[in-house]
Formats: sequence, structure tokens, C-alpha cells
Amino acid sequence: MRRAWERIRELVSYRDLLLNLTAAELKIRYRGSALGFLWTVLNPLFFLLVLAVVFSMIIRFQVENYTIFLFSGLVSWFMIQQTVIIATASVVNSQHLIRKVYIPKLIFPISSVLARYADHAVLLAVLLFFMLLYRAPFTWSLVLVPYILILHFAFSLGLSLLFAVAYIRVRDVQQIAAVFFQALFYATPILYPIEVLPERYRALFLWNPAYYFVESLRWPVLRGAPPPADILLTASGLAAATLVLGFFLFTRKERLFVFYLS
Repeated sequence: MRRAWERIRELVSYRDLLLNLTAAELKIRYRGSALGFLWTVLNPLFFLLVLAVVFSMIIRFQVENYTIFLFSGLVSWFMIQQTVIIATASVVNSQHLIRKVYIPKLIFPISSVLARYADHAVLLAVLLFFMLLYRAPFTWSLVLVPYILILHFAFSLGLSLLFAVAYIRVRDVQQIAAVFFQALFYATPILYPIEVLPERYRALFLWNPAYYFVESLRWPVLRGAPPPADILLTASGLAAATLVLGFFLFTRKERLFVFYLS
């Protein structure tokens, strides 16, 4: 526990560097791009358009306000999937700095996750626009959204720390994670409501951690009501457990990183 507090105090003392690395990552990502930051919105919107046409007009899921249903699920999913896949390589991509000066290695995955969530903030603004456009209910339950976003952030950061440790030893981890998330996407009720599944299969989907994060955001945004207690509590427990596990594994192994960076 004392080591954990030491790491947290160290991060606080390096907060200016953390913010600078986050800003630098955003600049590098969009350098030389004609549309730059707009790609953060254009890619998901094109994906949304294709899926909305296929599932609302061709397959015809009977879901009220399907565009909000779909986009709220996609925003939740992108917060986790895109963040983790990119942050997995954050330590390895910063090895030139690690070899030259002492920097708390936790800074690299944290700055990568923060940069991704700057992108996601734009998606949230687009989601708000769609809520206005499609007259989704604006109720007091929306005050829970900041807390739900914190849960997404904690879960994403915890997974990123775990995957970053594995990536240092095995460079296939990022590709494996991409394939894993691609499969998990279709096993998560993003395109379809869980109610369309046969009763006997629904319990299997409840073992999917992403389900609880998608639903926790979807309830206040789509239904104008707070998430059911079991969904919100499960998402909270998953976020806390993943973050703690990722933090302790990362700090336990970080002394060995230099031996595997080449």
C-alpha cells in the first residue's frame, strides 16, 4: 500500500509532464492530416450510418429511437476498445525517453489514455447533438453520466496497464487485443438489444464485462432513467478491480521493462 501511495505522489509531482505528453500525443496523431481532429467524428459517424441503415432498415430491429440506441452503445465501446488497443504500445513507443532520463513509467499509458478520452469528448458532444435531434429525454439521470465516464476511464486504464505489461514481453499482444475486441464487439449488445436473444442464452452475455459499461451509459441517455443498481454496481466493481490489478501489476513489473525494450 505504501508503494502505491508513493507512485501516486510521484505522478502528482510529474503532472506537468503528464499533460505535456498528452498534448504532444494529440498533436502527433493529427499532424499532416487535412481534416485532423475531424476524423475523430467522421469515422464513427460513417460507421454509425452504415450500421443504422443495415439494422434499422434491412434487418429491422424494433427498437425505439434506434439511432440513439446504436450511437450510445458505440460511444461506450469506442471509449474502451480504441483506448486499450492504442495504449497497449504506449510504454514501448516511449522507450527512447525511458532509456535517457528517469520518468515514472505509469505516465506513458496514462497520457495515452487521456489523449484518447480527449477524442471521446468530441464523440460525447455528437451524442448530445443526436439526443437533441431525435428528442431523447433530458432528465435528472444525466447527472450520472460523469460518474459513468469515470468508470469507463478507470476500466480502460486498468486494461491498458495490463496489456502494456504483456506487450513489452510479447509484441503480438496488440494484434491479439484487436482480434479479441473485434469478436467481443458482436458478443456485446451494441447493435441489438439483449431482449432479442433467446432467454437461455442471455445469461452467457451477462459474463461480458463490456455489457455493463454499454448499458450504464445507455440508460440515462436513451431511456432517461438511471441504470439498474445491479448494472451500475457491477460496472463500478469491474472498473475498480481492473484498475487496481493493472496498477499493481504494472508497478511490480516496471523495474524489468528496460531489459525487454530494444
